[in-house]
Amino acid sequence: MPPALRRGDAHADRHRAQAFDQHMNMVLGDVTETITSIDTDEETFEQIVRSQSRDLDMLFVRGDGVILVAPPLRTA
Repeated sequence: MPPALRRGDAHADRHRAQAFDQHMNMVLGDVTETITSIDTDEETFEQIVRSQSRDLDMLFVRGDGVILVAPPLRTA
């Protein structure tokens, strides 16, 4: 399982790291990207959470937009 990657309102659930550099610029392959947005209903003030996923063959991520890179979870 690849490391988790989070940037702003999006995160890469599944990917294969192709390349990276000292600035954390990354080229990812076979990516499933999930974008989450939270809106507030003006009448009920209820929060509405929306998630959209898309599959990409290749994705370039600029290092200054990366918030978190975490190791994959261990499975026993």
